[in-house]
Order: sequence, then C-alpha cells, then structure tokens
Amino acid sequence: MNTLTQTLPPNRVFGAYLEEIRCEALRLVRNPAIAFPITLMPVALYALFAVMIAGEAIDKDASLGIFLFTAFSIMATSMPALFGIGSTLAMEREMGLLRLKRAQPAPAGSWLVAKITCGVAFGVMAYLPILCVALVSGKLSMDTGAVTAMSIVMIASAIPFCAMGLMVGTLVSGSAAPGYANLIYLPGCYLSGMFFPLPQSMHWQAPIWPQFHVEQLAMHAAGVAKFQYISVPMALGAVIGYTALFSAVALWRLARKG
Repeated sequence: MNTLTQTLPPNRVFGAYLEEIRCEALRLVRNPAIAFPITLMPVALYALFAVMIAGEAIDKDASLGIFLFTAFSIMATSMPALFGIGSTLAMEREMGLLRLKRAQPAPAGSWLVAKITCGVAFGVMAYLPILCVALVSGKLSMDTGAVTAMSIVMIASAIPFCAMGLMVGTLVSGSAAPGYANLIYLPGCYLSGMFFPLPQSMHWQAPIWPQFHVEQLAMHAAGVAKFQYISVPMALGAVIGYTALFSAVALWRLARKG
C-alpha cells in the first residue's frame, strides 16, 4: 500500500477494493467476446451432451451423469478464471495500465484482488445454470450433502485457474493471450480424462493436468468410487502445488518487468 493509502481509514480502503472489483466486473460484462462464451457455452454444451445425447445412458448409470456434470462444471468455473484474467491482464500490461495503477493512490494489489474475485464470481455464474439444468432434468443423482460438497469443490477449483490466468497474462501479449490460454487449457481438458475415461495406456500422463486433480476432488466429494483414482490428500496437494507454481511465475514476471 502506498503512502497516501496508509493514512486512509479501513472503511475507505475497503471501499477502494470494492470499487476496483466493480470496475473489473463491468470490464468483463462489457466485453461480449469474453463474457458470453465463458458463461453461456458450458451450460449449452452440458444440455446438449448430458441431457439430450447421453440422457438415456445416464438414466441407466447414475455415475455417468455425475461424471459429465463434473466435467462441464469444471469447464464452467475454470474458463472465466483463465481466459477472463489472462486476456485482460495481458492487455493491461501491454497498454501500460499496471504502471499507471501503481502510481495511483489506491491499495497496492487491489487490481489483483479484483481480478481473482471476478474470476471466481463469474465461474459461479457459469456453474449455477449447469447445476439448475442437472437438477431439473433429473440427470444428477446425488443427495443435498453431496451436491453441496461438490459445489464447494467446483467454486474453489476456480482458484488454481485464476493463478494460471495470471501466469498467462504476465508472460504474453494481449493479442496472443487467448491463443496461449487455449494451448494450455484444451489439452488438459482431454488428456486429463475430464470428458471421457482414458485408455490404460494414457493413464500415466493424466496427473500432469490440473483438471485431473480437480475432478478427483469432485469425485470424492460426490462419493463416486468408480472414477476415483488417487486419494484426496494427493489431489488437494497437487491443486495447491499448481496454484503456488502459477502464482510464483506470475509474481516473478510482474516484479521483473510489470
């Protein structure tokens, strides 16, 4: 926090953080190229594949419904965190806005808190429609406790992807950020076995991807032993490790060049 903000009372400092969050949320909402795909695409794909295409198979095997619900829920919570933060941060760096923010009489790091908060919040906005469709269509056979536990996992899973978005946004230019984010994100969605079980010959590489560990936490929260491959401590440790790694790279890059 700079010299000017050190003299402000706590309520003014808190108000500054809220204002930064409001501005960041408006920025995302006013950018249809980011807001609409990351909030509407996951629920549309879930309704198509899980309800319409695989509906009969889910009626015969409830665990399949939970598996597909988990896959598209991870997609919903991770996309705003990764693409929303990565793209906007890269553009701000390119235009020199981060240096401008450092010169303003505002709490240090308020922009960072705003981006992470909005990344998680937009992830929740994308996740809730999927949950509603799953419950209304009857394709999610879980009790209230399991749904609550899985929802907590889904919301918390946005945090490592926020860190990934920060890393991407600090390493590449604004025009290249979406492409690099896809280059990191899409292989993880498929090679982690998030959307479909992998053959035995590909199991060795699945733990490389953060999506795999988030899915494992969700499977344990739902109590679906069929798709549990590693323990909760291992999955949780990997998620925390990835978050720390991505955050460290982002902080190193910001400290080095800004």
